[in-house]
Amino acid sequence: MYEKIYDHRYSIIFAVLVIAVIAWYMFGGESGGSTGNNNDVQGTVHGVMGDNRELGKSIDKAVGHIGAAEKELERAAEANQRAERILSEGQERADTGSGIVKELQQDNSRAKQILRDIELSNKTGAKEK
Repeated sequence: MYEKIYDHRYSIIFAVLVIAVIAWYMFGGESGGSTGNNNDVQGTVHGVMGDNRELGKSIDKAVGHIGAAEKELERAAEANQRAERILSEGQERADTGSGIVKELQQDNSRAKQILRDIELSNKTGAKEK
């Protein structure tokens, strides 16, 4: 077995060198890799910082919209309370008007009764003369 390795030693050395060059290129060579290039890391950090600034602006806008919505809800609640008071006053007025109508109907009935009594009295008075 050692004879086979010895016979192919140049091929094995060449394969190991190729693997070493590929690993060096991928993990820290001059033209690539993640550990050898600070520009990529700095670019990523700056990109994240920019995203955070934009996110902060968006959050500030959202807070402003929430504040405006709270004010609008307060105005709507006040408008609802005013409407309830107006309806309550309207109901009181309607109840008062209904009472007045009932009184007028009773007065009308009494007036009709008085007219009937007067007519009856006139008829009986005319017969007596």
